[in-house]
Amino acid sequence: MTGSTVPLRIWIAFIAMCGGTFMAVLDTQIVASSLPNIAASLGATVEEASWIQTAYMIAEVIMIPLAGWLSKTLSLRRLYSLACAVFTLSSLLCAISWSLESIIVIRIFQGLCSGMLAPLLYQGIFIMFPRERQPGVTLYVVLIVSLAPIIGPTLGGWITQNWSWRWLFLINLLPGAVVSATVFSLMKREELDLSLLKRFDAIGILLVALFLGSLEYVLGKGPDNDWFDSRLISFFAVVAVISFLLMVWHELTCLHPVIDLRTFRDRNFSTGCLFNFVMGLGLFGSGYLMVLFLSTVKGYNSQQIGEVMAVPGVAMLLTLPLLKIVRKYLDSRVCLAIGLSLFAWAFWTNARLTASTGFDDLFWPQVLRGTAIMFCLSPVTELALGRLPLASIPNATGLYSLMRSLGGGIGIAVINFLVVQRSGLHYWRLAERLNQDCYPEYLETLQSVFAARMADLDLAGHGAGRLVVRIVRRESLLMAYNDAWLSITVLLLIMLVLVPTVRRVKG
Repeated sequence: MTGSTVPLRIWIAFIAMCGGTFMAVLDTQIVASSLPNIAASLGATVEEASWIQTAYMIAEVIMIPLAGWLSKTLSLRRLYSLACAVFTLSSLLCAISWSLESIIVIRIFQGLCSGMLAPLLYQGIFIMFPRERQPGVTLYVVLIVSLAPIIGPTLGGWITQNWSWRWLFLINLLPGAVVSATVFSLMKREELDLSLLKRFDAIGILLVALFLGSLEYVLGKGPDNDWFDSRLISFFAVVAVISFLLMVWHELTCLHPVIDLRTFRDRNFSTGCLFNFVMGLGLFGSGYLMVLFLSTVKGYNSQQIGEVMAVPGVAMLLTLPLLKIVRKYLDSRVCLAIGLSLFAWAFWTNARLTASTGFDDLFWPQVLRGTAIMFCLSPVTELALGRLPLASIPNATGLYSLMRSLGGGIGIAVINFLVVQRSGLHYWRLAERLNQDCYPEYLETLQSVFAARMADLDLAGHGAGRLVVRIVRRESLLMAYNDAWLSITVLLLIMLVLVPTVRRVKG
């Protein structure tokens, strides 16, 4: 599209696509906090019910890089409206599901549709709007895809507590139907390109599915199964490595690959994908770490956690008008550098958390995190995709979206591993110093407190000992969380050094 005037119907269709994508990204996390309720309702254990989330995530990740090829075949309008319609129908079936097996199967179809909606929305930026409008439109897309996973668990817990877990899916019905009909009616009509079906890369699709499905399973189930101590985790890890190598070889030698890896030859795109990977780690990893801290160290309930986690979301909304003004005067690389600096500052502040840290202490780091997300993701999207030819956009948006999803999954897995390793190390270091020979006065004080409430002095001694163990475990976890915050801080500072290597994208 040329010219600066965008027809009203295009704006309405794009707003509808934003709503549909928000709904799909929200469903990625909205079920997480309600798994115990769903398990109890369907007569399953919480571990069995976790497959409701795992199946969705695996299906979503597999479909993300395939969205570009499908959109070139069916057109953006047809594919988005079809994916949204099937997503809505799957939501209805999830709401009326009668067993654990049924909801898992339906969630697979729902995840396949969800995996297409985010990259298709990125496509819409560059296909539906002229160059001068794209940076401003990107801000809203970034807000959509970043805000949804932040508020998802909190909103899901609130809906389940006040209504029923089935309403997690029923709330999708009306918006999904409206979005699907609006996009199909108002977007520009394009011809089908069925010739691509004759060059169907079945081997490439199979290898992509094997690699991403196996990797997502390893990342999702590894922390609960002691990683490579599990034969099943080890098997899928081997499958992921082998299928990845075969996929790269096949897609680079195939005449008509389902995903064009040659796009990574563009320096801006490859560097932008690296930035997006790290942003996925920062976005999902920081939220995951904060929830761990609030639940294990502070003992907050879901409502209290929701209040803390809502702060970055509000900050993102309030930052949007400011960022629109800033983007008019500052280069994208400068905005990205500011965002990375704010991100690193927020994480470095969190790395000094203590057991007495409260909402007031967490407020400004959370504000910084929300502001940093907006300052980072919008220029990263523009820098990564803004220099590519229009014909490369469908394939590139799928790969670009995939990087953030992989960054989130790998980031959470690494954080889990780091917390387990560091908390064990800190526990034994603290335990060596906290014993009766070194701290008799401390234990005597605790024993006297327990003895005031107990007649049995032996029980008072055991109570004091258990309390010391509990304190040591809490402090070792807290120190491990702080180590994780520092690790992310260092990673973001390393990425800050890479900003000058990105080429400027002209407006």
